[in-house]
Order: sequence, then structure tokens, then C-alpha cells
Amino acid sequence: MLNPLSNEKESLPELLSEKLFRSEHLSFVTNRQVHHWKEIGLINDHRKYAASGMKSSFSFYEALWIRLITEIRAFQISNLMIKEVKKHLFDSCKENRVEKAEERILFQTIIQDIIFKNQVIFLIILNDESIKILDKAAFFEALNDSNIDHHFSLRLDILLWKVLALLNFEPKMQKIVQQYKNTDIE
Repeated sequence: MLNPLSNEKESLPELLSEKLFRSEHLSFVTNRQVHHWKEIGLINDHRKYAASGMKSSFSFYEALWIRLITEIRAFQISNLMIKEVKKHLFDSCKENRVEKAEERILFQTIIQDIIFKNQVIFLIILNDESIKILDKAAFFEALNDSNIDHHFSLRLDILLWKVLALLNFEPKMQKIVQQYKNTDIE
């Protein structure tokens, strides 16, 4: 599939990384939760001076991560386990890289694959506290082979499209929704 955004100055990763959203745009979380999650390390605080009174701005990736935290917390999964999920999603692709240009963050790669390829992707947290990211075929194969028994699973593709729909007021997000939205979400 060709990238309809390729004729524009910004590529999809840059567009999704742009700080376009404030806490008030994220109806699924309170300012108090955001500040608490920053304090305990679930969310990175990018402000130069945290106590300056400046409001935080978030990229689409960060807004999606915050929504993911709210979903996981709804199932009583601990903050320590969420930190492990964050480490897995945001740090795992940085290991063993020599040049900064080669760094690829797993979470961003997954999001781009969902958008470009309309992939169904599952985030799985197993009872033994291991974390897996599987596509639809691998997930059902693991279930059939009994490689996954007690677990928490979340479809990242559905979560992504719900957050895109919520943030659809931003013209740049509207363009992504119009170009890539999978109308056959299962």
C-alpha cells in the first residue's frame, strides 16, 4: 500500500510523534492520574521544569500509551507490571544498537504496522508476568497449542482506532483516519 501522506512534508512517524494533544483532549484520564503516572514513571515527563506550571502536551503515541494504561488498570494489573509492559514496548528495540538512527521503538513500529497494514495485534500479559506481542494468527495458534493459558490480552488495533476516533478533531489525525481506517474491525 502506498503512503498517501508521502507527498507531504511530514511522514507518518513524525506526524504521530508531534505533540498535538493536551490532557483536556484525553477524556479517558484525569489530570490527577496523569501527574501520578508521571511521578511513578508510567509516563515520561518531557517538560523542562515539571513544577513550572506548564501544561503537558502529548503525541498520538503518548496518548495511546496513556489509554493503554487506563485499559490495563481497569483489570487491576499493578503499576509494577505496567512498568514492565512499558519497558517491553519502549525499550526492547533500543538494545544492541550502535547508531541512534537505527533505534526503532517497538510500540511505534506496532502502531505504524496497524495503520499501514490493518494488522490485528494482541498485547498479552501472561500469569508468569511475561509479555508477548502477537498478530492474530500467532495468537490463535498459541491458544490452540496451549502455549497461552491464564493471561490478559488486549487488541491494540481496536484501541488504536478508538483513540484515533476520539482525537479526530485534529485535522492531521482526520487524514490518518480517512486514509487508513480498517472498516472491517472484528
